[in-house]
Amino acid sequence: MALAPPLAAEEGILALHVSDTKETPIRGVVLAPQGEGAAGPPTDMAGRTRLRLAPATRPGQWVSLQILPRKGGKDWIFVSPGNQRTLVPPFVNESENFVPVVLGERGSRDLLASGKAIEVITAHVLEKLAPRLDKNEITAEERKRVLAEQAAAFGLKPEEVEKAIRAWGAKAQDPHQTGLAALYEGDYPKASKNLEESLKARLELWRKELTEARAKVAETAFFLGQALLQQGKYREAVAAYRESLEAGGENAVGLNHLGLALLLAGDLQGARAPLERSLALGEKNLGAEHPEVAKILNNLAGLSYQQGRYPEAEPFYQRSLKIQEKVLGAEHPEVAETLNGLAVLYTDQGRYSEAEPLYQRSLKIREKALGPEHRDVAETLNDLAVLYDEQGRYAEAEPLYRRSLKIWEQVLGPEHPEVATNLDNLAALYDNQGRYAEAEPLYQRALQIREKVLGPEHPDVAANLNNLALLYEEQGRYSDAEPLYQRSLQIREKVQGPEHPEVATTLSNLGELYKAQGRYSDAEPLYQRALKINEKVLGPEHLAVATNLNNLADLYRLQERYSEAEPLFQRALRILEKAFGPEHPKVASTLNNLAEVYRAQERYSVAEPLLQRALKIMETALGPEHPNVAVVQNNLAFLYFKQGKIEAAEDLSRRAVTLAEKGLGPCNPVIAKMLVKRVQILEALGRAAEARPLRDRVKRIQAGECSNSG
Repeated sequence: MALAPPLAAEEGILALHVSDTKETPIRGVVLAPQGEGAAGPPTDMAGRTRLRLAPATRPGQWVSLQILPRKGGKDWIFVSPGNQRTLVPPFVNESENFVPVVLGERGSRDLLASGKAIEVITAHVLEKLAPRLDKNEITAEERKRVLAEQAAAFGLKPEEVEKAIRAWGAKAQDPHQTGLAALYEGDYPKASKNLEESLKARLELWRKELTEARAKVAETAFFLGQALLQQGKYREAVAAYRESLEAGGENAVGLNHLGLALLLAGDLQGARAPLERSLALGEKNLGAEHPEVAKILNNLAGLSYQQGRYPEAEPFYQRSLKIQEKVLGAEHPEVAETLNGLAVLYTDQGRYSEAEPLYQRSLKIREKALGPEHRDVAETLNDLAVLYDEQGRYAEAEPLYRRSLKIWEQVLGPEHPEVATNLDNLAALYDNQGRYAEAEPLYQRALQIREKVLGPEHPDVAANLNNLALLYEEQGRYSDAEPLYQRSLQIREKVQGPEHPEVATTLSNLGELYKAQGRYSDAEPLYQRALKINEKVLGPEHLAVATNLNNLADLYRLQERYSEAEPLFQRALRILEKAFGPEHPKVASTLNNLAEVYRAQERYSVAEPLLQRALKIMETALGPEHPNVAVVQNNLAFLYFKQGKIEAAEDLSRRAVTLAEKGLGPCNPVIAKMLVKRVQILEALGRAAEARPLRDRVKRIQAGECSNSG
């Protein structure tokens, strides 16, 4: 149908032509700019109206539109522009200087027959299916839930919309439309190919300064970024999101996605500015209590968490939770997601008593809202198991890991990356208990899944190689461990860049392997490079820096370079106390390490209060039967021995070994180290007959000949 002649252009006035999905002009609709500006008169018979814009608005700027309800009028909804945002055309009398607006009646069957409407609904679904920091895959369950929400927003049934989307995608010829359809179906390689083709074509139009093309470039680049993010191509996603923002201008959603992509790419410092700007725009344009603002807050919390800035992360989570509970309701799945994130934060801080009820509440919400076999239920079970694992509550952790694994295998299939994550965690549980024969096949299966599904050079494959290498290292299988660490390092340097924090992690682990072999000159430059990377990328007060300092200091301790070790341990201690407070188990570990330096220097009066404080922290935070308590007890016993308090040393040493064997099993390498000290104590007491079988047992453990069954 031919359009009526355009309205005459005028400074500060936005001319609109409004029609329905069949291109029929709509009469009697009142539109207005969001924010400043004034509503126009009801559209005339030709669907025309004019809006007064805010005084500072200029051509080329973005304006958001809204429909003002009229008593007795129809319930209209935007089809085009789908995001209700449009560029202001020049204020000159040219035939093309008006904005076409397409509306549909909510609940109308015409929407299902309109390719434009279905494209908009598909875009809305994909926007809402933005990947999360902790989970990048778009699953069938999530797609179904979001589809239902968007169908309801258009007054339609989800099954009708699903059918219409598939029919539209099958008929589509335009690469942008076929790319959206592929992205909706989860065919990310096809989506990338088609959206890249569309982006290239639309970029050509944009570079010719065609106003209409700028919006298309922004839209296609945004969805290209999403498709790339799904594949773990974080740097490419960053470039696509930046292209989207350059074309479409700043907006909260685009900046939030850019910040997330930078975060996943390891650029923690670069991620903060777009996320903070996203929050400012979201609060301004959407309102401080909008659910989208809660999502931005969650990403800011995740960034602060990864930077080790826990005091900043917590209020972000708390505020997000408050918004979601108020707007979405206390039992909404997104509330459970935020509870889970906050609980993970508390777990890392050693605030176990605060974390556990949050996990329990998250689990209850998810089981009720999503069903007991949902993948998000498995996620909470897995995270709660991690909490129990860290507390040494292995008997409670194992069935949760197993239930989580069973759900993920049933829902996602036996070769899904999240199945690999669970296998990794369960293997680590067995590893912590010295159950190496049970841990190894789980690590290997996780590695096979990731190599097959994600490819041999994915960062998750590198992480798996690290874990398996660590297992081999603990068993003294150094020749098996080293090539895995080397391969992990090669992947991370290639994919994530030579200065990524994960590169520092592998360097540090390889340094630990060399240290265990006595290859101190090989270990030192690796520790120093890891420390340099993390200080530069994460900042000098990050927790990873504290770990690097501890590792390097321990190397110096073994080399009897005590004057170099002491300040590094002290600096690590300051970082940990600042981040966690004085009562955290990691603080206790560093106190223990520093005390060992003082003991080696025979500064017993300085070492003793540190070990006593470390022991008290461990017992309070982890419980009196945690294996780490036994380690500190054993070190304190050896200190007593060096001070000549032989009887007190023997009693504490005996209790420490018994406790460690209970938690770790009799064949753990930690037991061997403890027995070495106990042998010295027994021999000093003249109890060589008791010491002899312990010395033989140390040799069997170190040679890998020890059996947990006796």
